[in-house]
This record gives sequence, C-alpha cells and structure tokens, in this order.
Amino acid sequence: MKEHQRVRRGVMAAMILAMVASSSCAVPSGGGLGAAQTSPSGAVTIIPITNYGTDVAVVPSGTRAFVPLQTGSVLAVDLTSKQVVSTIDTGGRPYAIALTRDGARGYVTDLSGQSLFALDTANASLTKTIALEAMEFPTRSPAVAVSRDGFWAYVTNAGNMDDHLAVIDAGSNKPYGVHGLGGVHPVGVAVSPDGKRVFVAGCKLACVDGNLLVLDAASGNIISSIHLTAAPVGLALSPDGSRAYTPTGLAGTLQAIDIANGSMTSISLDAEPLGIDVDPRGTFVYVTCYGANEVQVIDTRTNAVVATVSVANEPRSIAVGPDSKSVYVTHSSPILSVVDLQLAGVPAT
Repeated sequence: MKEHQRVRRGVMAAMILAMVASSSCAVPSGGGLGAAQTSPSGAVTIIPITNYGTDVAVVPSGTRAFVPLQTGSVLAVDLTSKQVVSTIDTGGRPYAIALTRDGARGYVTDLSGQSLFALDTANASLTKTIALEAMEFPTRSPAVAVSRDGFWAYVTNAGNMDDHLAVIDAGSNKPYGVHGLGGVHPVGVAVSPDGKRVFVAGCKLACVDGNLLVLDAASGNIISSIHLTAAPVGLALSPDGSRAYTPTGLAGTLQAIDIANGSMTSISLDAEPLGIDVDPRGTFVYVTCYGANEVQVIDTRTNAVVATVSVANEPRSIAVGPDSKSVYVTHSSPILSVVDLQLAGVPAT
C-alpha cells in the first residue's frame, strides 16, 4: 500500500508540474491572468495569481479566499469562478493573515513589523493601517491571530534585541498593549476558544529547540512554557483548544502538544514541513511539506499520517475550507492550489 501511494504521488506530481509548466502560471505579458487548470484526476485545481502568496485564509461561507502578497497587496479570490476578483493595495509588505470568525474583517501583518493592515473583506478594501510599537525590523516573519469573539488581534514580533506580542483592540483598530516573551523569538500565535489564553510558539538563542508559551490574555503574563524538542516554524490550535501543533521545517516533524499536561509527541513527516492548519472538526491536521511538494494529512486521534497529496512546487501556507472538503495552498510561485480532499483520497472521517 505504501509503495502504491508513492507511485500515485509521483504520477500526480508529474502531471501537476507539467500542467504548471505548460500554462506558465505567471502573469502573461499582456498583464492578464490565465484560466484555472485542473489535474486529470480532478483532485487539484491551480488558480493563477499575480505573485506568490505568503499566506491564505478562507471566509466561513467558503466563497472567497484572501491571499497576501509581499509585493504590497492582498488578493481576493472567488472560489466559485476560480479567479482573482479584487486587489487590495496596502502600501506595505503583507505577510500573514487572520480573519474574524464571521469572516467580515481580516488582519494582515506587515513584514517590516511596523504595521498591521485591517481589511473589510465584504468590500475587499483596506480599513486602516495600524501602527505597531515595533522596536526593530523583525528577524522572523510576524504572525497574527484574532480572538474568537473578534474583540482582539495579536501580532508577534521577533527581533535581535526585542521579542514581544502586540495586542490590538479590534473594535477601534488601535494598539492596546505590548507584552514581552521572555527571550523567545516568536513564529506563531493562536488564541484559546474562550479567549483567556494566548499561545506563542518560538525558540531562543540559536533555535536548536523550541518553546510553546502560554500567556494570560488579560494580563499578558506568561503562565507556562512548554519545551519543544525542535524549533517550530508555525502554530495551529485544535478547535477545542486542547492541543497545539507546530511544524518544524528542517527537522522534518510535526510536534503535537497536549496543553493540559504539557506532553509532546513528535510525528515524522516528509521534507520541510512548513504551513499548517487544523480542520474545523479537529479530526485532521494538514501540513505542507515545502521540500517534498506535498500536503500531508495527520489523524489527530492516532497522530499518524493517513494521506499524502502531491501538489505543485514548494507549497507554503495552507487553509482548510469551512466544510472540510477542500484545502487551499500557496506556493513559491504565482499560483493558488485548491485540493479536493475526497478526490485526493483523504479519509472522510
């Protein structure tokens, strides 16, 4: 069975990469975008976009995805017609994105660490550029999370001399406070379902190993620090807030952390796990493997890899659709991949 999966993945990868090459998947010389292309199996659809996407988020209706580009804009992609329908200019270098639970608002980090962009997703417009109290240009990409009630946004900033978590009042779109992180260089942030805890994943010094910090949301105090055996490159939380998941990049693992007792399980993955998301049911974790051109699917009940889906080159970020039937993947090329999980052979439950 394992050999069969490897053969299937290799065949699918060849088909997808050939499709990407033949369609160029870049902006044509005339300035327009080509049509979306679907793999022969129907499992993967490739949507051309104007540059490579650094992150992706999908609204609860599943009708639109928002993709930040370092070139200064955030794209709104219609997931029915499979095409870019709006471009939101920010004037900065957008990187990570988080939406409110109702999908009406979005918050996008600026790679300089100096700003947070507030978006009106319904009108695909920039509401405000929020100035942050960043001391220096970040040494790691800033991350963002929004509380489930939509009242607060949290932004990480990692620097040589200063590592902190900025808190934004999402009602007024104004900075509310800044909390130190005890020397941990942050790479990911998440908020508990009840909004009482904020989780920050990162590492210290040379980043040989890592830490998962648990902060009190009200005071910003660090409640506990869970040791990680490898340096994380991101963070996702289970829907019930009981577990955290961190991919580790070059270490080639996914770390599954039990929040209640601090225990950790290390799950071996293929080359360079990078992007991560958990489906809304909490059943599966989806991880992009940047060096293997794959999406791997981990069953949260067994901590086992249950499926591997080949995608186009160098997958980066990933978002699970609200119905858990599709995932959306950005790449280090100007495309957005849409993976039909049933056609890709991912278990239904």
